[in-house]
Amino acid sequence: MSTTIKRSFASHDPDWERFTLFPPTLTQQPYNNQYNTCYNARLSMLRQRCLVSAKNKVVPRIIELMENVPSTAVGTVVKSTPGRPVSDTAYHSSYEGLSYLGIPFTQDDDVFLNYCGEGDSVVLEDESGRVELSGDDIDLHSLATGVVVAVEGTVGATGVMMVTKVHFPTMAPQDEILLGKGESSSSSTSSNIAGDAHVLLMSGLDCGGPDASVSLKREMLLDYITGRFEAKEGSNVARVIVAGGGCTRPIKPENASLFGNWNSGKKLDSQDKTNMTLPIRELDLFLGEMCAGGVPVDYIPGLHDPTNANWPQKPLHACLLPHSVSFVNMLSRSPNPYQASIGGKCFLGSDGYNITDLLRFISKKKNKKMQKEGDDTESQEDEIVLEQATALEALELTLMFNHMAPTGPDSLPTFPFKDKDPFVMENTPHVYFAGNCDSFETKLVERQGMKTRLICIPSFSKTGQAVLLNLKSLDCIVLEFGDVQDTATATNGDTEME
Repeated sequence: MSTTIKRSFASHDPDWERFTLFPPTLTQQPYNNQYNTCYNARLSMLRQRCLVSAKNKVVPRIIELMENVPSTAVGTVVKSTPGRPVSDTAYHSSYEGLSYLGIPFTQDDDVFLNYCGEGDSVVLEDESGRVELSGDDIDLHSLATGVVVAVEGTVGATGVMMVTKVHFPTMAPQDEILLGKGESSSSSTSSNIAGDAHVLLMSGLDCGGPDASVSLKREMLLDYITGRFEAKEGSNVARVIVAGGGCTRPIKPENASLFGNWNSGKKLDSQDKTNMTLPIRELDLFLGEMCAGGVPVDYIPGLHDPTNANWPQKPLHACLLPHSVSFVNMLSRSPNPYQASIGGKCFLGSDGYNITDLLRFISKKKNKKMQKEGDDTESQEDEIVLEQATALEALELTLMFNHMAPTGPDSLPTFPFKDKDPFVMENTPHVYFAGNCDSFETKLVERQGMKTRLICIPSFSKTGQAVLLNLKSLDCIVLEFGDVQDTATATNGDTEME
């Protein structure tokens, strides 16, 4: 006698409206504004939150700082990194060999550059002026251009402010977990969750890519979600979030002219057109199969998806996903970044490009034992060296900054918004994630009495891994799919699918 297994349920309330307001309509050209308005809006939204714990006298403007008078000033960090190449600051100036997203066709995904060095310096800036910051109490290597802070210190005769304390914005309020009437947080059921509800987070599907083994892993993932491996485990997946990376890097057709060379007269043949649309067609079929299996899906666009390049990125148009959108109320086409309430918990995240960009400008200090020059003995001395920060550390920093994309618009392309910065955190999330990371990392952070689960979602095409999150406990494990030969040994708490 067959047993009917019901899929777990979790309520879903999209809260990403502020990310869909950019760009405005064609009658309201977004580029009529200068980019300085971005920093003015950000500073206006975070100024008071930075001053909550300040003790010294607060000056209204940086230009009013007085010499040898302990003061507190609020402004935006501007970081000078001599190691940053000039070409990196002019991504908009040349279209030579670029894809429609402004990314070089020949760029290697594995190439990563960090621009931090001992010659870095920071200044604090507002609409009135700027002041250079120095001192042992400020870690300039954990800051990046665009971070809003309040600093306490004294301006010396040289005009440099010796910092004694740095205040980051206080955490935004966190919504209480919504429960049914008469229920507690430890109840087994609530009005928002039915059954042992889990959310499956994945990224980097790389649809349309040349590696056939990735296609096999995607099929195994699909079999797990739809219950073909183990019906009980698959039925616990109440919703799937795909955090970018759905389409592979576009391939430049042989007959394609360079972007901007409109008079070349070259046209693409039918095979070139088929190859260029293959990634989005494969993605549509994959999303459609999940929806057909009764699994609600939220899709966040990413770097190589056919959408606008500047953040916030618009949801993929319905005409690009004709198969999957035919399943009514099953596919939610979200913007990038993403915010929604799932099972009464606030989820906030992105495809991870904001974290990748931030990692170029931050590092951490580490003591390293070094042999003294010209000393034949075994004596060693400590030397402070800079070490690359991890994606999880960068994700935690953005939570402390209360801003998802502090490096925009300096290095992360954004729209020149004027009155409001959509990337400022208006609510502290219960789950905060970044997609397309090199490896899985997670941490439960508690700040000012509020708890947030941080998750770095590994790229599925590189690792064969997805993250399964328990909605009630916020505990998460890794599911790994692949051949027995290439499946790595699982770490504690991980689950392998072979």
